[in-house]
Amino acid sequence: MKLLNKILAGIICCAMVINTARAADDCSNIAYKQSHPERCKYVASNNTGTYLAIGGGAVIAGGIAALVGLAGGGAASSGGADDANNTIIYGRNVTPTTIRRSYVGGDINTTQLATAISTNEYNRNASQYDEIQLAYSIARGYRGAGSKIAVFDTQLGTFAQHAEYVMDTIAPIAPAAEIEHRTVAYNTDDFMSYNEIGNVIAETRGAHIYNNSWNANIAADTIRTRAQFANMTGQNFVDAVSGAATEQDAIFVWAAGNDGAAQSGLLSAMPRVMPELNGHFVNVVAWDNETSALADYSNACGVTQDYCITAPGTITMSSNRTRSGTSFAAPVVSAAIAVIREAWEYLPAEQITEILFETAADLGDAGVDEIYGHGMLDLEAATRPVGAATIAINDTTTQPLHVARVSAQIAHGIKSANPTMAFFDKYGRDFKTNVADNISVHNRGLGFERMRGDDARTKITFGDMEFGFYRNDMLSGTGFLQTNGDTTTTYIATNKSYKIGNVELFGRTQLGIARPQATTESVISQFSNIYTASANIGLRGENWSLSVGTPDTIVNGVMQLHLATGRTHDGAIAYRDYNIDMATTPSIEYTANYRFLTAGFVDNPYGENEFYVFAKTKFAF
Repeated sequence: MKLLNKILAGIICCAMVINTARAADDCSNIAYKQSHPERCKYVASNNTGTYLAIGGGAVIAGGIAALVGLAGGGAASSGGADDANNTIIYGRNVTPTTIRRSYVGGDINTTQLATAISTNEYNRNASQYDEIQLAYSIARGYRGAGSKIAVFDTQLGTFAQHAEYVMDTIAPIAPAAEIEHRTVAYNTDDFMSYNEIGNVIAETRGAHIYNNSWNANIAADTIRTRAQFANMTGQNFVDAVSGAATEQDAIFVWAAGNDGAAQSGLLSAMPRVMPELNGHFVNVVAWDNETSALADYSNACGVTQDYCITAPGTITMSSNRTRSGTSFAAPVVSAAIAVIREAWEYLPAEQITEILFETAADLGDAGVDEIYGHGMLDLEAATRPVGAATIAINDTTTQPLHVARVSAQIAHGIKSANPTMAFFDKYGRDFKTNVADNISVHNRGLGFERMRGDDARTKITFGDMEFGFYRNDMLSGTGFLQTNGDTTTTYIATNKSYKIGNVELFGRTQLGIARPQATTESVISQFSNIYTASANIGLRGENWSLSVGTPDTIVNGVMQLHLATGRTHDGAIAYRDYNIDMATTPSIEYTANYRFLTAGFVDNPYGENEFYVFAKTKFAF
């Protein structure tokens, strides 16, 4: 009975060549067949009288081939069909498929990618890593730091070395993650009871990801209710898994099994009867990059498709031994979750798994399907923004991140200071960007100001002195840098003129002060007083004039930006205030006037140069 409690029927285990005393043609032994897939072909079975381990006891389960073991292996599959007794389907049509990807982020340049793929660790599995776009997460600096992955597997030091291989699979993808080994099997064919495994899970504390490269070869669609599942495994096991998900916000990553079946194994069915596991569970099937299809040994997602994902199943270890199986597809996904957690440690499990599924590259039939689930794990897509980008004005106000059109003076100040800010994707994840990369410059439009001329000013003159105010768009902005339209400038000016024959020499100097205002939806929190100066000198005849001057130029003033810089460890948005010096280099404006026609050219040091022509006259009635 004790032997039965340790889950009799052996392994669904790694495609490792194990030199044992068993005969090479002993493929009638299902345990041997699953541990030697390179020698045996999978065939449909309709075994009766097979023992099924249930927590603290064992029963006869007619018509169900029951195995609990390590998911792994590689084999050709042939024949088979589901029957009334829920026999596992070993045969199915596996056709090549294309990985369908969307936009690949342009934030990583070719030099960064070349550096990421230049290591021996990457090149050992380059084709597999290319399929999950690992180079992008490496180039973005993510290595899984801050995450603990608990590996529930064989006892370390056993001949099979299965646990060592699983941990070796994690290391190149998430080298900074902490890996904690937990024994649930003394060897690949000698498992603890479900009750004991439940204790191991319950005793695991502080882990964020629970990697399980083992399963039972009962089809997932066999399970209908929680009570049925608990009866087949054990209440202690069910409670332990539930507690880890709900109390520790853990994510279970489970290998689908290697029966070449249309349904994943029994343990992959847990979220179907334990709804609290939704968002805390990822079922993993294995991809064969040589055939561009689901590996022939791998179970398909089947009824688990809504929480199932595909990952490469053939991995070359640091010892240069190559192993295949869903045993090794699962830790690839566990490592990927650690990478996402490092970048955004404040994300709850439900959002991490949703990101994993949404960003997977589509395989097979369009959308989620019974073979590949959500598709191929994609670390490039998972580590770039998803959905519309927004920025935080404050803790209660956000707005879409679009390119803001701003005046040359604002653009110059921002580009000189070069501040960074955070923006957020649909999951609230923070990403960094330079403010200057999200602005475009619009010219002030001096031609329109000149055409309005004195009509746009309210003024009082005392001899050569002039006092007044006027409005202009010198500090205008839209979007996240929106200001309240035109700025009112109060000014004092002097006008001088001298007659030289029939020609008049004239000059004007002006000093102004303004206090622009930003809107409540702007990251501009405030302006100080903005001090401006302008000067103009020229010649004027009876019907003509020529002049050169400097339009309003900011000589002193500060703009304050209140920018989100990211999130803290607990997810709160962090901010920083930047004081932007607004002093600018003056533009040079050249004008020529004849009768009612005026032409001008503005040499702008920041925006585009401007040329204008207008006609202005008055009619008397």
